[in-house]
Amino acid sequence: MLVPFYGTDVISLLSTPDFSNPSVVNAMKAIQIVNMAGGLLFPAIVYLWLCTPDTNSYAIFKKHESVLPILLSAILIVLAQPLIGLANEFNSYLTLPEGLSSIENWMKKGEERGAILTEAFLATTSLSGLAVNIFMIAILPAFAEEILFRGVLANLFRSMTQNVHLAVFLSSFIFAAIHLQFYGFLPRFLLGMALGYLFFWSGSLWLPIVAHFANNFLSVIIEFLYRKEIILTDAENFGTNNTMIIIIISVITVTAILYYIYRMSDNRLHSPEI
Repeated sequence: MLVPFYGTDVISLLSTPDFSNPSVVNAMKAIQIVNMAGGLLFPAIVYLWLCTPDTNSYAIFKKHESVLPILLSAILIVLAQPLIGLANEFNSYLTLPEGLSSIENWMKKGEERGAILTEAFLATTSLSGLAVNIFMIAILPAFAEEILFRGVLANLFRSMTQNVHLAVFLSSFIFAAIHLQFYGFLPRFLLGMALGYLFFWSGSLWLPIVAHFANNFLSVIIEFLYRKEIILTDAENFGTNNTMIIIIISVITVTAILYYIYRMSDNRLHSPEI
């Protein structure tokens, strides 16, 4: 698919990619967008179209009478950054049993490659590069991953198990594992749990989509500002090294917002079934 735009040289360039080459980075961004749209978003939409009643497939995108829950879902992610940083720290101490060391090493190598690729993607100081990153890292994954993991998988697990909490757990586990990043598993799992409950409590995908977008958008903006030397902390270290007071405040505010969204929902644990 890339050959018409980059020529046949792109094949050799991508076999041993040099991420200091802008053409290679742009080609990898194109591949990332195609993978996300074609590998996650398109199959999920086709499934909803073919395998669910029209009323249910449209209901998960229902409008809210108030924008407050949607705004709170975005604020929730911002206030949760100290907790996400703490989860990252805990994750760094985790190791798999010796019998699974080969899997752990495989995931760690995958994470190292992913970190190099992410670094190449975020290494931009131009507004056009920022716009591409916002679309590729924030907008597209928010829709693709939420439609797949919450709109399809969480609903399927709820139908199979007749247990919403187990459905949230299973879909969150797959959501975290599929990224193949060992040291990022725990924060992604906890994020997936929060997104799952936002979906089931509201009966709509808009809350987890907005929350997911806010989480990724925050990382993109922080890294951009860091590269522009406007702030001193990059996206990887943002939300880390917090005092206990900040962590406690984060726990209290996040819990309060989640409880408020739960209390104001008319669809508690009763989102449309697939």
